[in-house]
Amino acid sequence: MRKRLGWILALLLVAGVAELLVYNSLQRRHKVPLQVIGTRMDPALHERLGPPEPIPPPATRPPDDAPRPRPASWEPVTLSGPAPGLADLRAAVKGTNLIIVVLDAMRADHVGCYGYDRDTTPNIDRLARESVVFEQHFCQFPHTTCSTASLFTGQYPDTHGLVYEQKEELRDGSVMMDPEAFTLAKAMEKAGCVTSLLSANPCASPKLGVGGEFQDVFLLQRRQLKKEGRQGPRRAQRQTGEKPGMVRTAPRLLEVACHRIADTKGKRFFTYLHFLPPHYPYEASKEVAELYRGKQPPGYWQGEPAFTQVYFRTWGDAAPATGADWVNLYDANLRWGDQALGGLIAFLKESNLLEKSLLIVTADHGEALGEHRYEFHATCPYDEATHIPLLIRFPGGKGPVGRVRVLTETVDVLPTVMELYGLWYPREMVQGRSLTGLLTGEREELHDYVFSRTAGHYPCYLVRDHDWALLLYKGGKLRALYDLGNDPRQRYNVAEERADQTSRMVRRFEQFARSQRYPPLHFADPTQKPPARGEAPRKAIPEETMRELKALGYVD
Repeated sequence: MRKRLGWILALLLVAGVAELLVYNSLQRRHKVPLQVIGTRMDPALHERLGPPEPIPPPATRPPDDAPRPRPASWEPVTLSGPAPGLADLRAAVKGTNLIIVVLDAMRADHVGCYGYDRDTTPNIDRLARESVVFEQHFCQFPHTTCSTASLFTGQYPDTHGLVYEQKEELRDGSVMMDPEAFTLAKAMEKAGCVTSLLSANPCASPKLGVGGEFQDVFLLQRRQLKKEGRQGPRRAQRQTGEKPGMVRTAPRLLEVACHRIADTKGKRFFTYLHFLPPHYPYEASKEVAELYRGKQPPGYWQGEPAFTQVYFRTWGDAAPATGADWVNLYDANLRWGDQALGGLIAFLKESNLLEKSLLIVTADHGEALGEHRYEFHATCPYDEATHIPLLIRFPGGKGPVGRVRVLTETVDVLPTVMELYGLWYPREMVQGRSLTGLLTGEREELHDYVFSRTAGHYPCYLVRDHDWALLLYKGGKLRALYDLGNDPRQRYNVAEERADQTSRMVRRFEQFARSQRYPPLHFADPTQKPPARGEAPRKAIPEETMRELKALGYVD
């Protein structure tokens, strides 16, 4: 009798374990929403979405050790004229100014020249017709400070060391970038330029450890605007897009930038201009906000992350809006930032400076609007937060115009500028690669993969090429693989089904990780511990800057 009872208990135990394994497998493939402590799931969303789409059958593929063939019409680089030589590119920028404009949180797929079916960026779209547009450009970290440090140094975050994973880290003060690091501003100053950093986000300023090497720094904060007789932002503006007395940083920063550029009085300059829109809080005028209010955004959708335990609501109940309403607010703010860029271009034309300047327009990161239930950007590893625009306009119509479709990254900007101006830089310290070879026809590829990492309770590393996107979460146990050819929205995790491809990309990540100053191997291997970074120098964040960071969502 006891023997039979033992067998029955053993069978029940096996059945229970099998059921749990099946349940977990379904959850990983988004079939079953799982409620996890600390995770706020919305049942109404699941009811509205209905059952998930079936996973498409795998397409016929070449062997996984070979790249997928591109369509016959696909070309890595398309230029309007013959490919220039490096000497031609250098002649086009010789003696010119350098202007880098960042629109904070501008995601590529909401920009007209990147295919968005809504008129959000008329000025960028006009600029694109005179520029080289890099279609597959990715940031290194969807956080302003970390991404800006990569732009200025040409280094990945795990080498330059400015990595904010948790909001609480900012309360201990800002981590300072290595003062000995080679930066874009140092190089341009040595080349004879007056260097200026003008920012409406304290995360892109010396207040949070980046940009201290610029000769002239201007940080626009709302407290300064209040001293000028203007009122600060109100929480209610997130729903309406406008309230009486609202602070609008973009026009004010544009005004300051025009004055600072004019004050150079004919001297050669490098100006880094960081507009806040389309970043929250939304400050677009009533006229601009009305362009999209109440309308259905093109192509908007909502889904789930690969694992519900990695999901974290940045805003919680204080989110600016939900679904389509949030997208409309974002698009209006993007249009507002685009207007500021248009104002800058108009000023440069009137001042006869546009054709004497190399103009680069990009973003520090994108913005998650609920597609994978992520809000804001710092925690999101998907394309909505990591895929950003990059446009380079050569002065005087002397440079190339066209489209580049190969993978490029934020770290590539510094070596590109150095190569164009013929300036020396320490190649052993700079991890990005110059884009000039793509323009001259010497290269048809630049990176086999792009790498980006995120913040949050479950930091993640993105390893991405044209065909696959692999997400590796801190701790090395959670992995998600997306087949971009069959699943461009990254909805179905096929890491287990395509274990060979997952292993191949993990090995490539480990190779990348070992090349960093602080190797992040713990994202791929559970036995590895996070690297010791030592006591990085910090400085206290002023109280008014901390209030600004709270208003922008960087701290609670």
